[in-house]
Amino acid sequence: MAQKLTFIDTESWWCPQLAGDYKRLDPACEKHRIGCRRIGIAAAFDVDIDNEGRVSVGTLASWTEHEQFDEESVVSNLFDYLRFRPDRTVVSYGGVNQDMRVLGLAAMEYGVCLPPQLIDMPGRKGPRRHIDLDLVLKGGGKTYHHLTEVALRCGVPVGLLEGKARVIKPVACGAWEMVRGHCERDTLILAIAMLAWLASQGEEGLRTQQAILALVAGFLRRRPDHPSAEMLRAYAGKIEDGLSSLLLEAA
Repeated sequence: MAQKLTFIDTESWWCPQLAGDYKRLDPACEKHRIGCRRIGIAAAFDVDIDNEGRVSVGTLASWTEHEQFDEESVVSNLFDYLRFRPDRTVVSYGGVNQDMRVLGLAAMEYGVCLPPQLIDMPGRKGPRRHIDLDLVLKGGGKTYHHLTEVALRCGVPVGLLEGKARVIKPVACGAWEMVRGHCERDTLILAIAMLAWLASQGEEGLRTQQAILALVAGFLRRRPDHPSAEMLRAYAGKIEDGLSSLLLEAA
């Protein structure tokens, strides 16, 4: 079945003012509340799968607080991006527990309407507009997977996953670009995991290694100067070599 997917990721950090104000109201609270986070970077990556399982890569977009000046601009740009693509399904990882909660609070603070894919729809009928792959993989079990461990099982090189767990808010311009690259790369890693899962579920014509190669190649066409470009090219080369070996064996 043809699918139009948009993979999103955000990076957020604790806001000292919000955290301080909440601590004043609840001195016994030992941890920062998720509502005290503000989004500094957001990224979106469009991927289509046709009826024969062929994968094509569309737009890769990202916005930073450094470039857009504040959280409101970052969030509004992401929302507008999704709003202008109402036929696309949004895919996140852990989004229900974190990204969507921070995005929702930002929308409330700034009086911004959420895009159709993220609006709460009690009693919804028909296809889901937003898929949290983390919840999909958990299913009815108790164990959540980190995206890094899922990616490792899908063959993503460890070098592309280093530093993923903890991203420090940048200060200098160059550091902002590095974190932007990190956020963009996370949408690619999420896309790899999602397509591998779809292939495992019997998606018509979809083959995992061919799909991953199409994703990495398309990502590099959009961001040939990406900070991880060298590692991504090496990754793509390894996949190509593996597919060539399979063709030779089949011959």
